[in-house]
Amino acid sequence: MSEIDKPSSTSAVGTDVESAPDREGSQTAFMARRRHLAKLGFGAPVLATLVSRPVFAGQCLSNMMSGNLSNPNRGNCAKGWSPGGWGQIGGRVHTYSTVGAWAAIGLDYNTATIANVPSVLNKDGVPANTLLKTLANVPQTGQLTRHFVFAYFNAKLSGLSGSTFMYILTTQQVLDMAAGLIPIPLGAPGYPNDFNTFFDSTWN
Repeated sequence: MSEIDKPSSTSAVGTDVESAPDREGSQTAFMARRRHLAKLGFGAPVLATLVSRPVFAGQCLSNMMSGNLSNPNRGNCAKGWSPGGWGQIGGRVHTYSTVGAWAAIGLDYNTATIANVPSVLNKDGVPANTLLKTLANVPQTGQLTRHFVFAYFNAKLSGLSGSTFMYILTTQQVLDMAAGLIPIPLGAPGYPNDFNTFFDSTWN
């Protein structure tokens, strides 16, 4: 099994992955931060505006999580390709043919299986021998896994040396979301825990 990227061993507050933090705990911490910002004068409407859908379309997750969307050093991100886009043989993904994009991230379009991506992405228990092209082209197959895997694909493509495409998420952020270490930002599509809707909003 090829698992190049692993979820980080600690969250932003030092929680060990092995302790498998629950969703409630991460949301509680997130809401505590929100209350802290509110005390500093950032009202709820302002916080919601910071991570609204139009802003989200052009900003990286780090911008959204920090609430600082004006810092140019954080970069400007773009939407990626949907699972169907990654599965469309003869189509294009960024500057690559579909097959070329798969090859660029180290996978063979015709033979790669769910066993070839980090296991943390397999949220539905999809059988290890399931072809990833099937996952891309058959929406009924493992919806949550499908969304995590192709968000990961976009992040991998974005992370290539010299790439002119910068996806909203990094591979580590996708893995940390899958491990429950990063919550969906307040106000983002799918908040607080609908990852299918969240990922749908990150691709064209």
